[in-house]
Amino acid sequence: MGEATQITQFGLYGEAGGDLAPEFVHIEPISARSSLYEWTISPHAHPGIVQLLLVGEGQGVLADGEGEAALPPGTLAVVPGGTVHAFRFVPGTQGWVLSLAEALLDDPRLAPFAAGSVLRGGRVRSLALAEVGMVDALLAGLCSRGPAPNATTLATLAVLLAQVEEAAARAQAGEGPPDRRLALVHRFTALLDQHYRAQWSVADYARALGTTPQTLTRACRQVTGKPPGDLALERSLREAMRALTFTAAGVAQIASDLGFADPAYFSRFFKARTGMEPSRFRRERAWLRA
Repeated sequence: MGEATQITQFGLYGEAGGDLAPEFVHIEPISARSSLYEWTISPHAHPGIVQLLLVGEGQGVLADGEGEAALPPGTLAVVPGGTVHAFRFVPGTQGWVLSLAEALLDDPRLAPFAAGSVLRGGRVRSLALAEVGMVDALLAGLCSRGPAPNATTLATLAVLLAQVEEAAARAQAGEGPPDRRLALVHRFTALLDQHYRAQWSVADYARALGTTPQTLTRACRQVTGKPPGDLALERSLREAMRALTFTAAGVAQIASDLGFADPAYFSRFFKARTGMEPSRFRRERAWLRA
């Protein structure tokens, strides 16, 4: 990947990363850090750290390079480890930001609540909570206990994860059957995140998954309504949108980084999928560029 298309990576926002303890837990009010940066958190990622951000009062906007989602009161932003995101808040917004080591989800006391967690990968999301007061109280309790993840902290995290999964399940209701087809599609999308720049074919993905192109295609159509080739193109498109939104890299460099040999073909691909040229898309998202 070219340097111009790389996104800043932090431990916590504004702080250099380092060796991350597997028991790392950190919580702070939204205002503690956002107020230092004029309530705008520029595009960045936290390798190995997952985050939950609860908006209690005020409001904000969550961006991932593909689009923006409003964060009204009672909304929970879910940020899997390593995913690129940015926030902009109305001054005075109140709430909590919980950060924890991705490895902590494998702790035997938390793993049952995080087996299929939205925190384990995929995209940045915003979820509407049914029990906002409960989640706020859980986060406030964590803030009062300090950083050491003792048994009480882990019990609180388990309840919190259960609330997150319940909200995610409501959001995903009707999206697909909870069976082997869904598991196969989840494995496929995880591989997409690793290999989309190499422009793998459907046969390549099927081979890596130990299945056939026909089986993979049926599963993707049944779960998502789209064939795997379209999902692969959408993954490349999301990365292109992210790069145009969050970096200063030229269109030709972005095209090359995504495995497109011809920048003109990349531009046609992008316009066919979004309805606008890459340059126009960048102009309309310019507020996110550092």
